[in-house]
Amino acid sequence: MHFNCKLIPSSSLSHKELEYILTPDEYIRLLSREKNSQNIINQLPVQLRQSLSISASKSVQSLLFSLNQKLTKAEWIAVSTTVRKTGVSDTQLAQYPQLKKQIDRVETTQPAKFVKANFKPVTDDVPLVRNLSFTPVEPSPEHKISIEFAGQWPNNAASLLLAKSGEQKEKITKPRADIHASHRSIATFKDLEPEPRNLYLTIPMNGTPQPLKLLIAENIQPVDKETEMDEWDTVLVPVKALAYLTSEQNKLNAAELQGGYVYLFWKGVLWREFYIDNNGYYQDIDVEYHRRIFDEEKNKSKPKTLKREPDGLPLAQFWVPYKIAGEVQQGENGLKIIFSPKQKRFAQIEALESDAALLEKSSTPLDELSSYSDAQSFSAQEFTSDVDSAVIHKVTEDDMPWLSDQQAVLRSYDQSNTVIAYVDGKNSGFLLSVETGLIDFNTPVIHYAVISDSESDWVLSEALQYDQENPHFATAQLGGFPPKGKFTLQITSPGYAHHSELVFQDLTLEQIQNWPTPNQMAERVEPEPERSEQELNAEDNLSQYMSLWKQELGM
Repeated sequence: MHFNCKLIPSSSLSHKELEYILTPDEYIRLLSREKNSQNIINQLPVQLRQSLSISASKSVQSLLFSLNQKLTKAEWIAVSTTVRKTGVSDTQLAQYPQLKKQIDRVETTQPAKFVKANFKPVTDDVPLVRNLSFTPVEPSPEHKISIEFAGQWPNNAASLLLAKSGEQKEKITKPRADIHASHRSIATFKDLEPEPRNLYLTIPMNGTPQPLKLLIAENIQPVDKETEMDEWDTVLVPVKALAYLTSEQNKLNAAELQGGYVYLFWKGVLWREFYIDNNGYYQDIDVEYHRRIFDEEKNKSKPKTLKREPDGLPLAQFWVPYKIAGEVQQGENGLKIIFSPKQKRFAQIEALESDAALLEKSSTPLDELSSYSDAQSFSAQEFTSDVDSAVIHKVTEDDMPWLSDQQAVLRSYDQSNTVIAYVDGKNSGFLLSVETGLIDFNTPVIHYAVISDSESDWVLSEALQYDQENPHFATAQLGGFPPKGKFTLQITSPGYAHHSELVFQDLTLEQIQNWPTPNQMAERVEPEPERSEQELNAEDNLSQYMSLWKQELGM
């Protein structure tokens, strides 16, 4: 906005400017039409601009107050640049003694008169009516879009983005605690035109300025800026996952996750993939980017299997859509969550996406989020609970390494209306101990335990870790087995063909876990029941190449 006036120091006031002086009220009234304080500051003299405090520049109101003080003290004087005036009257100057004193000083030293030959000086003492001009200001848009979040909690790295439209640029905002309702936070996009907009969830990414953009809703219609709702049409819920320690799925016997991957399916399609770090934080993986890479590779003659690395900034909780444009996300349109200690291959993900029954069987549904609309809070239900009800069970060395009983992050979200979603912790497996017998080697050979399921495409490969005190023994923790299957175990060493050995074949997990240890075998006094040839061969292999130690893992 261009202002038809300027400010000059009082020491620079001359006779020629007397007819153009504005009172402080007149000057402030002109500037009050501007809504952006920076536009006012940009048109101030440099000397005045530098004298303003930082707090005075934060808003138009504080800036005008500071300028009014300087004008009232006559440190600076406002002068019109386009509209001719006869000057301010004594009545107007009565409330500004400092300004009147400066004007009197100039009039005394530089009398305003016109000298003509053979004529008496003429004094212009007729006041003229001000010729004020009005420039209309285009009104700002008066609509908004408000997104509701369950709970109030510490800051989150994620944001909401409103995509650009034909008339307006994109906007970004974060949820803020609702001071009128303690059960929720509100993210509001203001000053919008009444046109539908697309809403995205954005996650900052490591190593790139562009965030990960996840579409939440299309064509959300703005409402009048004065609109308020008990519950807004679009609601997001913060979620944190805990893992069952046993197949009984008892919420009192659960642990935090500090490893592995969480998969969030929405409307039957993988929407988000998280890696869980050692602190229990979630890092997003760009699913759509890696899906395109996978589609390109599978059409090649020699496709590569590429690991999907996490790039998103760590999040203590992740947001899920409970209600979009008034529609509750349940059933076929609902959300489902799966935990896996190992990253799933895209072939496995596509199998889940193409088979609704398989996805339903393998996942935890989040349909119970609907309790928010009834009670504006959450409680312990079949698959979920409120964070305050979440209990962490003690984790022992027999449990899988991706399980933890640390509670620092979890307990920091008490009284925050965060939802706890319980998943299968895949706390099933055993500790494998192998006597390598590599006495002739100065450098230990790397061995791998490769176990596969003959009834599915599940495969697990783990490098054996050598005992520091006795390098001829190595161990590996094998876990994350499917609940049903027949498993085959091989010990291999790349580059040494004679070190590849079949240990057992087509045994169930129960048969593996119930296998006696060497001490138990030595203590047997009663006759053993007749066993199959398959089991005898497997036991013979075990006695020759390794000791398989059973672990009590709550199975």
